[in-house]
This record gives sequence, C-alpha cells and structure tokens, in this order.
Amino acid sequence: MDTIEQQREDYAKQLRARFEEYKRWAIQHWPVAEQPLEDSAFIAAERELELLTGTMLHPGRKPDGIPAGGAQQAQFEDVTPAPWP
Repeated sequence: MDTIEQQREDYAKQLRARFEEYKRWAIQHWPVAEQPLEDSAFIAAERELELLTGTMLHPGRKPDGIPAGGAQQAQFEDVTPAPWP
C-alpha cells in the first residue's frame, strides 16, 4: 500500500509526463506554418504546473531552494551610494 506522499509523487510524475506529451503534440500539430509554435509558448503553463505539483500538492512543505530554519538571504542588496562628504 502506497503512502500518501508516494501517491502524491506518482501523481506529480504522471501529470508532468502528460503535460510533456501534450506539449509535443501541440507543437507537432500547430496549424500556423508561418509562425511555428515553440517551447517558449508554454513557459507560463510550466510555472503553473510547478505550483500544482509543488506547494499545492504538498501543503506545509517549503518550496525547494529555501534554506532550512528560515535562514534566508536578503531579497535585495543595498546598492545606494554613500552621500557626498
């Protein structure tokens, strides 16, 4: 019997695989020859897919890339020059 976490991982893998197949089909069958469909047309959809298979599918889990313990780097670096003397 699969754990809930394993079921979620399997779902995410299958969803990503189906999306890749959909993208391949869409590009191959695009009817506007003078303006071919490219991978870049799917960037926004891929971001949404990451959201679905990441934080929404795994509530409570921190997204990848965030250091443990809340030790995050500053979001902005102060580059304001010092005032003249």
